[in-house]
Amino acid sequence: MKRPTKHRIARLVLTSKQYNKNGALNLSKLYKLLALLSKDINQYEFDFLITPGGLLQFEFPSMERKDLSIKELEEDLPNNFPNEAKGAINDFIHSIDKGTFIKLQNSIRYISLGIDGKNDYNKKHVELVVLYDLQKKAIKHWTGKFYPTEKQESKLVKFINPESHFVRINKKNIVIIGCHDLNVFNPRGQASLSHDSDKAKASKKFVQSCRKYKPDIILHHPHTTDTPNTWNLSWKEVEKRLPSVQYYASGIKYYNSNGSPRSSLQKVLEKTKKGDVIDFYY
Repeated sequence: MKRPTKHRIARLVLTSKQYNKNGALNLSKLYKLLALLSKDINQYEFDFLITPGGLLQFEFPSMERKDLSIKELEEDLPNNFPNEAKGAINDFIHSIDKGTFIKLQNSIRYISLGIDGKNDYNKKHVELVVLYDLQKKAIKHWTGKFYPTEKQESKLVKFINPESHFVRINKKNIVIIGCHDLNVFNPRGQASLSHDSDKAKASKKFVQSCRKYKPDIILHHPHTTDTPNTWNLSWKEVEKRLPSVQYYASGIKYYNSNGSPRSSLQKVLEKTKKGDVIDFYY
């Protein structure tokens, strides 16, 4: 029997086929996608399967914690993974067809899952990324978005400790980042920031940590990408400033809520990865 070919990253690409007109995920279609993937990867072995940001959802924070300030939540969250998020991840994993899950286990060690939490009572929200060990059926590592968009600055619970984004696996240094986090490397965006702003300070700390850890792999989890221009400048700057990075990939939800995608899927895929990354889309 032929031995599977080993690769670093598999990328499960989602498109408008898996979402309704409002951009909400149809979970039954996602499970069908995973079933198709499980049949196509039996000839491979991957370290990681990357998915888009916000793939799963949960209510955050729980009602008894609803009145905590953003600062209090930022101090508490890195040490206390929300039970609601654990429940959402467990429900997702347990809902995968057993035969499909076994095939995924045989070919993939870790799956990265973006999971967003929100609370309609006070509008606070968090954007988490989890590295889930398929073989051990357990969370290996988790972190969250630290670099908010302008609209999110007053409500996003940020992961202010840059150390949470780094993990060492198989003798490789891995960086795990959320959607907008990659823009700490965007030279245009950084030039527009006030030197003493919170975002400028967060950018500086994170880049310093990257230089310290010399990452080999970056796993990036944007919510939607319909043109490579969204991340192109940032990835080019990563290649320039972090020569240790051998592989990177953005999780792809190829979707535009305002109309048709602005670029072809092939261009998006080509410009949002480096190194040993194999794309799967249906």
